[in-house]
Order: sequence, then structure tokens, then C-alpha cells
Amino acid sequence: MSARASAKSIWDFRRGIATARVLTQLGFDHGVSVDNMLRHTGITRTLLDDPKGEIEAHQEVQLIRNLIHALPHIPTLGLQAGTRYHVTTYGLWGYAVMSSPTLGSAVGMASRMLNLTFSLTISEVEQIGDLIQSSFQSDHLPPDVRQFILDRDRAAVITLQREILGHPLPYRAVHMRRAEPSADIVEAYTSLFGIRPTFGQARDCALFDAALMHERLPQADPHTAALCEQMCRKLVDARKTRTGVAASVRDRLLRTPGHIPDMEEIAAEMKITSRTLRRHLTAEGATFRALLEEVRSTLAEELMASASLTHGEIAERLGYADVTTFIEAFRRWKGMPPSEFRRSNGLTAQAARIPRRRFAVR
Repeated sequence: MSARASAKSIWDFRRGIATARVLTQLGFDHGVSVDNMLRHTGITRTLLDDPKGEIEAHQEVQLIRNLIHALPHIPTLGLQAGTRYHVTTYGLWGYAVMSSPTLGSAVGMASRMLNLTFSLTISEVEQIGDLIQSSFQSDHLPPDVRQFILDRDRAAVITLQREILGHPLPYRAVHMRRAEPSADIVEAYTSLFGIRPTFGQARDCALFDAALMHERLPQADPHTAALCEQMCRKLVDARKTRTGVAASVRDRLLRTPGHIPDMEEIAAEMKITSRTLRRHLTAEGATFRALLEEVRSTLAEELMASASLTHGEIAERLGYADVTTFIEAFRRWKGMPPSEFRRSNGLTAQAARIPRRRFAVR
């Protein structure tokens, strides 16, 4: 496969309708009608309202072109767009990133996520000496939308980082290939990155200390965590609705991505003994183990279908000691191992679409 064809396969794929909603809403908030935003895109209002809808990359490019043409007097439009892509915009991918054990794991996951979801640039992360370099390739994009998309995708990364970490990532340097723009645009970049970019550089990238990658992922922004919990709750409720104490326990199991509390911990938070909690659950026809299985089995299946995580990554995020234990549990739920479940449900195509770049922190 040629380098050009390979690059095309990485960015030119069907993507969720959420990105079109974000861009259309941005235009609408600036006074652009929905019809003008959707002109020549092939995107209908019905598709825009379909939560499971998908569009092609060229349709998103045309939508961006419409936005730029309608609002040429706003040079920071791409930055504004990027700050509207929140963790929950990415669905279960957002949960997968938030539940990563370390910043390094989260960065690697986020890089894959961007290349699999809404990004039109090609994101790469690599370690160079004692620094991590996060790069964005854009030469494959049409020149008239390239800067907007670069700004959008980089601002989306910053937004994702802040919501997951609960604070900005301290960059050592931010490089941009573009010539230095006007002072107000430089100020907008500086405010976004927390550091003044250097312009006229060889590549579009940002650098930060590699030592940060080994740190445990801190508590995410509370608002983001709450939205993520709400999203997961809807998924689990769709399988089986719970009320009373059972609902409270199941909600608590979803509240802290990456950490599944045991019954003793939940009982302590409820200011009762584990024996009393067990008695309440029994009276409602539930058990702690059954609630835990509901949460784990639902999220496991969704993480396969929506986020294309490996079995090891799913096991890690659902609190299993190792991947073997997870595979045994999955076989118990579905009557087959996860690999067979993926094949029978056609869940391998998306994961195979992009060459997997394993990011390892040295």
C-alpha cells in the first residue's frame, strides 16, 4: 500500500453524526441557519437528529467549508469548534480514556480515539528523549480547510486533556508550521495551550515532559465524570432497569471509571454495614455480584462495539486482575469467548481499519 493510500485510510472513514451536530450548532450560535450549514453536504436534518447516524469524511469537510465561508470574519473559529468536543462527545471512547490507569495509557488511548472518531488530521504520539511529542499531520487535507481543521483538532485534544485531568497539561513547547498570525490570534493560541506557540516550524506538534506519563491518572473533572456516569447508566438501564438500593449500588459502580468499588466500600459510603446492604439487596431480589456483572457485561460489550478496545484494555478498565479472568467471565455471560463474539457480531472491521500504533512509555 502506498503512503498516500495509507494516509487516506487513516482519516477518510465514516464517522458519527455528533461531529456534524457540533459544527452545525457552532454555526447556528453565530447566526448561520442550519440549512446553510448543511448545503451541498448531503446531510439531512433527519440524519442530523439521528444519534446513530454516520457521515463520510468528505461530508464533514464540506460542512466545515460552509462554516468558514459563512463566518470569514472569525479567524479563531477552529479553536471555538475544538473546545466543543467534550469527553462525552466521543461516547464510550471517553469512558475508555477516563478509566485509563495512567496518563501514558490515557494519551495512547486518546491518540487512537482521535484517529478513529472525529479527527481529520492524523495524530501521532512518540517519545523523544525526555519529552513526549504529540504531532498532527494535515498535508492530506484540502488547503482551504486545513488551518481550521488543525485548530479544531488541537483544541479538541486540549479540551479532552483538561476534562480528564481536571487541569491543563503543562506543555514545554507548542510548534506550528503556519506563519505568525496577528496578535489577537496569537493570544487565543496562548490562552488555549498555556504557552505561546512558536511559528514557522517544521511540524505541528506539542511537547511535554515524559515523566508525566507514569503518573496515576487523577480524578477527572467532576462535571465530566458525572456526564460519563449518566451515559453509562443509560446503557445499563437499557438492558435492565433497577430501582431502590439496587439502583443506587449500580450507579455507584459506574461513578468512578477505572475503579470498581467492592461491597464493603459502597456500604461504608452509604453509612451501613455490608451485611445490612446485602439484606437490602436480597429484599429487592438482587445481589451485589449480579449488579457488578450487569455493569461489567454491558460495558464490555459496548467497549468492543463502540470503542474497539482490546481484551486486555477492557479487562483493565473493568477492574479485572488479568485478561484471562475477563475472558472467563465473558464466556460465562455470552456462552462464547470475546474473540468469537467479536467475529460473530462483525466487530473486527473498525479496529482493523487503522494500523495500530502501540505507544509505549520508556
